[in-house]
Amino acid sequence: MRKVLRCHAEGRNGEWEAICLDLDIAVQEKTFEAVFHALNEAIALHVEAVTALPETERAHLLDRPAPLSLRLRFLGYALRSLFTGDDGDGYHHQFTVPSAA
Repeated sequence: MRKVLRCHAEGRNGEWEAICLDLDIAVQEKTFEAVFHALNEAIALHVEAVTALPETERAHLLDRPAPLSLRLRFLGYALRSLFTGDDGDGYHHQFTVPSAA
């Protein structure tokens, strides 16, 4: 089954942090490109490890959303982009990642 995962990246002072809002996985890097690739790799490794587990243990590891405060912050950026056509100041990026989860 394919699933689209919602992700958010935010940069400050030469540091970037990205989080997968659907799996609560986060990474840090120096650039957006590096954090984007690191998060994709972390998601792939997580999904690979979880799919190797017995089916009874998989469900809660493939659906573990980030804390509500982070999801609401993502929603705020997404709504601002939707209504203003502005995707922020270059330090915030929302993106999706396809997953075989």
